[in-house]
Amino acid sequence: MPVSVASWCRVVFMAGWVPLAGAAAVTETDAFMANVEKGSHAPNLEKGNWVVAPIPVSNPTMGTGLQLATLYLHPSRDGNGGPNPTSGLGAMYTDTDSWVVGAFHQDYLLDDRLRVTAAAGTGSLKLKYYGFGGEGFFANNPLDYTIDMAMGFARAQWRLPQSDHWFLGPALIYSDGDVEMEFDQRIIGLPGLSKNIAVGGAGMVLTYDSRDNNYFPTQGINFSASYFDFAEALGSDFDYGKTRLDLSYYKQLFPDLVLATNGAWESTSGRAPFFNQASAGVRGYNRGEYMDDDALKASIEGRYSILPRWVWVGFYDYGWVNDGDEPIFQGKTAHSIGTGLRWQTTPSKPLHIGVDVAFTDDDTVFFIQLGESF
Repeated sequence: MPVSVASWCRVVFMAGWVPLAGAAAVTETDAFMANVEKGSHAPNLEKGNWVVAPIPVSNPTMGTGLQLATLYLHPSRDGNGGPNPTSGLGAMYTDTDSWVVGAFHQDYLLDDRLRVTAAAGTGSLKLKYYGFGGEGFFANNPLDYTIDMAMGFARAQWRLPQSDHWFLGPALIYSDGDVEMEFDQRIIGLPGLSKNIAVGGAGMVLTYDSRDNNYFPTQGINFSASYFDFAEALGSDFDYGKTRLDLSYYKQLFPDLVLATNGAWESTSGRAPFFNQASAGVRGYNRGEYMDDDALKASIEGRYSILPRWVWVGFYDYGWVNDGDEPIFQGKTAHSIGTGLRWQTTPSKPLHIGVDVAFTDDDTVFFIQLGESF
């Protein structure tokens, strides 16, 4: 399972509330990028290296701002072709006064048969509450709320026997902090409601990754399946389960044209907090607009290399949510169509940054895209 800096920044900020665009180092060394893309077949770094990269961020959920990734690329453990451990610090601030600071470490043990991840972070996220199911009063009159949380995450995955691409293992996540709803937006003089909330869960994560490249795949499959149980025994104030399946397929139709498809299903059961309900995640919408017990998203994307280091992208997203009691596909739906222009940040490695525009039923949204959406 190749690993990207984007993945680890997501881990640091992943408490389940806001999937950030992620961060990836624009100034990676070639050796590190090779490790990321080729996993255990990459050359080793004989000495440690520092990488510092400022990265712009802009999306409907978090606003516009800047992320900073500071990484230390450790020397290889075994000298036999295994990937290099990586440690890092990440920070983000946006014009909504949201901020996050976090740290992570990834390691490869026992000749890369065991992969370990640990992350911790804290921050304040200024978000909007749209109710459930993409309809109702709050759908058109969203309520501001703030999450001030500290979180930790740990995962260990073993390579399955007789396999080059399958990994399986347990994961733990815990967060604690305050959630404040700002009711005075709707009724002047009504004080905000603040509550301390703890969320703790344990789960299993199964992954399969046969992509030919971690940043700009042209062939292969990337699949993940996870289930987390959040319970009082793990320090959680809520008892619920969360399941997620995610499948991406990549096919090179012509030398300069790649077709990328993705399907993702997310479901919560039990008494899940409102900020951790399943989300459709359709591009162009605030993540909170379409959340409920069950969510499904399907995406198709064409990626055409128009010039050296320049890629034109066209995409279509379809999302659906319902409350779990309705028949499938009878809840609320959302879709968007969009395009974007990306620039390859280094001459030899296909890590892209660019500007996308998504057209929805409600609005036209521009956002900065670092790397690929899936």
